[in-house]
This record gives sequence, C-alpha cells and structure tokens, in this order.
Amino acid sequence: MASKRGAETKECPTCKRKFEDEPTEEKPSKLARKDTTVDVDSVVEDKLNQLPPLPSPPLNQHPQFVHCVPPEAPTYREYSVFLAGSIEMGKAVQWQKHMATFLSTLPITVNNPRRGHWDPTATQEAKNEAFKHQVEWELSALEKADVICFFFDATTISPVTMMELGLWAKSKKVVVCCDKRFWRAGNIHIVCDRYGVPFVERFEDLVPAIKNMLEEKGMRLDENSNLIK
Repeated sequence: MASKRGAETKECPTCKRKFEDEPTEEKPSKLARKDTTVDVDSVVEDKLNQLPPLPSPPLNQHPQFVHCVPPEAPTYREYSVFLAGSIEMGKAVQWQKHMATFLSTLPITVNNPRRGHWDPTATQEAKNEAFKHQVEWELSALEKADVICFFFDATTISPVTMMELGLWAKSKKVVVCCDKRFWRAGNIHIVCDRYGVPFVERFEDLVPAIKNMLEEKGMRLDENSNLIK
C-alpha cells in the first residue's frame, strides 16, 4: 500500500503532469547535467584566407617564451604582448594561436584572452564571478602590456574589440590589423590615422609591426635572441 502511494506522488494530482525525480549526488537533475559551455578554442575555418600558413619547418621556440591564457595568472617576462582582437564566442578564426606561434622565437610573454571553454549563458554582470574574473584578467594584462596587438576578423562584428581600441588608441603601444572587408574598416583606419597607430591590412604585416614596436619599447636581442640588458 505504501508503495502505491509513493508511485502516486510522482504526478501532479491536478494536471497529472509527471514530476521529475529528486536529484541526488548519484543522479543529478537534468538541468545540472546539461553542459552549456562552448569551446572557443576549437578550429575555425578561415573562409576568407586571412591567416598565412604556419612556418614550415616549425620555428624554434625560445626557452623564455610564455603563452598565457585565462584563468591562470600570467607569467611575465620583461616584455609582454597582449592579443586584443576578435573572438566572438569562438566564431573568429584562430588568429591568436597563429600569432603566438610567430612570436614564439622571442623571450616574451604573450597574453591570449581566448579562454578555452566558456559558458555563453553566463550573466555578463560584475556579480558573475567567472565573467568578472575574465574581464579583470584582460584589463590587468592590457595595462601591463608593452604592445597591444589588435586583429579584426572580417567575418565578425567585434564590438568589444572596437571598444578596447577606443580605450587604448592613445596609449602609444597599439598596433592594428584590419582587413578592408571588416564591416567598420573605415572607422578603424580613421581612428588609427588620427592617433598615429601603426595600421596594416594583412596578418603577415602585423607580425613585423609588433616586433618593431617591441624594439621601440627598448627590447634588444643578441644573435641567440636573448635579451641584451
């Protein structure tokens, strides 16, 4: 008899809708089991051929080179580059990994904000700890950077990237790559021209622009690519 009453409690006596089983440690609720994260670090097809092929044979990575991503705190060398640019929740091409590879011969820190897995349903408010930590990680790395590198993926709208360019355009530590096919390329070009920001349209030209600015900031290397103090 008790067993029958227990069975009856699994549906609403009014609408006859079945109740979900109570979640337990062994059997969490369906909501708890659902994984809403996306892999923003996955491979993205470069439909517009914006990125050059990776070097072949591969470059020899400098032993002091560091490629840092959130949420871990960056490890800083004497000079650092921040990869500010299109991510768009993983829709942008993997330009950050490309750039890290091309800069890997230098004894520097490269800070890449493209976090491997991210929950797109996370509330974008300061009270959300994950969101707040991500933004503060980026702000801190931007402030410490010797060079801030902007790359605008022509297949995105990149509102946060445009906002960051507005914040740092006058800093004298920005270089920009923006393909003419980007929907606001004209605006980007005018801002760079007005504030003397080095501007290129191809990824291939962005790499030497970053190295030139690092030299302007005082980085000197010997024949083994080690820092000259």
